[in-house]
This record gives sequence, C-alpha cells and structure tokens, in this order.
Amino acid sequence: MPKMGESVMEGTVLEWKKAVGEAVEQDETLLEISTDKVDSEVPSPEAGTLVEILVQEGETVDVGTPIAVIGSGAAASGSAPAPEAGGDAPAPYETSTGGAAAEVAAAAPAVREAQAVAPGEAGPIPSRDEAGNVYSPLVRSIAEAEGVSLAELQSIAGSGANGRVNKDDVKAYLEARASAPMGQSASASVPAATPAATPVPVAPAPAAQPPTRAEAAKAVATPTTDAAGERVEVIEMDRMRQLIAEHMRRSKDTSAHVTSFAEIDVTGLVRHREAHKAEFQRREGVKLTYTPYFIEAAIEPLREHPLLNSSVEGTRILVKKDFHIGIAVAIGTKGLLVPIVRNAGQQNLTGLAHTVADLADRTRNKKLQPDELQGGTFTITNVGSLGSLMGTPIINQPQSAILSPGAIVKRPVVVTGPDGGDVIAIRHMMYVSLSYDHRIIDGSMAASFLAAYRRQLEAYAVDTPLL
Repeated sequence: MPKMGESVMEGTVLEWKKAVGEAVEQDETLLEISTDKVDSEVPSPEAGTLVEILVQEGETVDVGTPIAVIGSGAAASGSAPAPEAGGDAPAPYETSTGGAAAEVAAAAPAVREAQAVAPGEAGPIPSRDEAGNVYSPLVRSIAEAEGVSLAELQSIAGSGANGRVNKDDVKAYLEARASAPMGQSASASVPAATPAATPVPVAPAPAAQPPTRAEAAKAVATPTTDAAGERVEVIEMDRMRQLIAEHMRRSKDTSAHVTSFAEIDVTGLVRHREAHKAEFQRREGVKLTYTPYFIEAAIEPLREHPLLNSSVEGTRILVKKDFHIGIAVAIGTKGLLVPIVRNAGQQNLTGLAHTVADLADRTRNKKLQPDELQGGTFTITNVGSLGSLMGTPIINQPQSAILSPGAIVKRPVVVTGPDGGDVIAIRHMMYVSLSYDHRIIDGSMAASFLAAYRRQLEAYAVDTPLL
C-alpha cells in the first residue's frame, strides 16, 4: 500500500483495474485506492504480469502492506525457476518470502483450469472466461456466495472499464433477480440458482433475451412503497459523499457561522480577461479563468485582516503568516475537493493561473496527493462558475472563513457619469459572500474585508499589466 501523504497511515482498495494473469505496463493504472482524504489511481511501478492480488477490493490495510505480486518475463509465466531466497525481488510488491511470485505464477494455469466450469452451472468463477471476460476477486466472491453462475455473469452488461462487470453490476442483477415474479429469473435465458447444494442447470428459453444493465438498474431503482404508502428510492452514499457529510456536520458543530454579502462591479476585470485570454493561452498553454483573479485580489485584504487567515485551537487563535488558499473543485456530480494553492501571496496572476489549472486537472483525474488537500488557511469557492448568483458556504475546518464569488451578470446600475451626475449604465455585476467564524470574527471586520476585496477587484482595467 503506497504512502499517499505524510499524515495518511492506511488505504482502502476500491477497485483493481487489472486481473490476475493480465499484463501491465509501467505507469499504467493498476488499482484505485481511497484514503480519508482523497481517492487516487495508483500506477504500476514496473511492467510485468499481475501474478497475485493480496488485498481484495473493500479491504483497508496499513501503508507498506504488500497488496499485490507482479512478476516479469519468464518468472511471471512460470517457465523459469523461482529465485533464491534473498535474491532480487521480481516485483515491487513481493513479500520477503523468496520465490513466492514464481510459485504462484507457476500454479496459476492449474488454478484457472480448476476454476473453469460449464456455462449455466453455479460454482467457482474463473478470473477470465473463454470469451476473454475478466472478473475481479470481489465479483467472483459475490457471485459464488449468491449462487450466480458463469453464464449469468456473462449475460450482465458491465459498466466498468472496457465493459467489465463490477460489484455494482452484480448487485443490480441480484436485486433484479430477487424482485422477479416467482417462477421467473432476472435473466430469462439463465435461471436463478437454487439454494440446493448442487444447482441443476436448466435449458435456456430460446425466445427470451437477458436484461441489459440499464434494465436491471431500472428494476433496482424503481421506487418501493413504505408502510405509510409513500414511494421512495433508497440510494446508498458513496465514500466521498460520506466524508463530505461528516466534514460539513463537524464544521457546523465547531464554528458559529455567519455570512455577509457585498456587490461588486467587475466590468474592468471582465474586460481585462477578454482582452488578454486568447494571447495568454497561446503564450502560457493554460486558460485564463476568473479563479486566479479572485485569489490574487484576496491576498492584500487578508494581510489587512489577519484573523480571516487563522484557526482556533481551544482558547488560542493561530494566525497564519503564509497564504495557502483552498479552491473548491467540483468532481462532476459526485461532490467536491479543495486542493491548496501554496504560498499564493508569492505568486503573480500568471503563476496562479498555472497552479489553478494544474490542481483542477489533477483533482478531476484523481492524481492528487492527500497532502495537497491539507494545510489551507483560507478557502475560495467559485459558485458563480456553476451559475449560482450567491451562496452561503460552510467553513472548511479548521479555517475561520470562506469566500464565495457568485455569477457575473450584466445589469443596469446607477453609476457616476463624466460630469459627476448619476447615469444608468450596463455593468458586469457580481455578488460575493463571506462565511466566517463569529467566535473570533465580528460583522464589522467581515464588512471591512469585503470592502477591501471589492476595491481590489474593481481596480482591474483593460490596461492593467498581466504579470
């Protein structure tokens, strides 16, 4: 189990991307793991063949625990003798027992042959069937425990990588099979296994077709009726949503939340970005988004209001001298993560644009290290990028404040004309909210911070140097 950050001591195997016997290239994704901070894809440190999986999907083990054996060349195929004890290990995850990888590899063909069963019979499931379909250890264990035959597995439309059947597919199939009327199975072509010790194969019905995964999922998702007559659908939270729920609840229990708002005329900022974004992307290779502007504009107001860049520890206030700004990045519809822009006060707009682009890309592609999600001193969540006019975000513990720029919209507003009189003009306007911990930050300080932030954003103009 790789160490995914200084404070991370254990990891959970979410999914193996390769099955026993499959070849794997160096740096190709081998498995996906989860820590208490982030889900990450783990690349293979070497090229070779996955000889043995030591930690199954769903298991949690300490950092440094062997999780797999990778063999290379003849050792992986079993055609070469096992290495001497104490010799060079053929794989990065091999245990200290000499020759373990070669012995497992040599026995693998016999094991696969022993696992092969006739289609339609419930029993041991091979890791790879004659059609080339690969089944993970977790899928095989669920199928064998529930009496799902190989033929039934072959009838399930997999939703995993390359059409592979995963545990969710099997669970959906089992739910559909259980809800089928008595005398019928979820797959008309393959009957449900009976609980007898020796399942009896039944000839398939010629006219029926096996259900697709979408059909099976629809059967599972169909609302049930509870005792009160209400139609409900039960959805289990995934691990990310559980972690977010716990973090948000703990924040509300810890901090006395208050939110203040300000309205900002960002017409100059919009014009500056529109004038420079095309050239900036050609020159720097990254897009010039609004987030770097929002970060840069926050640094001086934070220097002027240091309590907003602090945390509370008992009765002590820890004022942070560096500005490590968290940026909320949405992960599709699953949730969000908050990677940290380190030392934002030492970066110009160009540097911030590069850092933000890199963090956002690696967050969405599960390439972040857990340490990149820790140590933030202040957070900015750009709800405007999702179309929201404003929001009241929850403080990201143990910080004391979180800033939320809303959507930029054009509106008619009253401004001062060239002659000093009032005129109505079309301007780009934006609401900004600041949620803060009222234990140490009062409304007057929050209002002063927002006023300073407004001055910073309204100072941008088309001719502002882009450094």
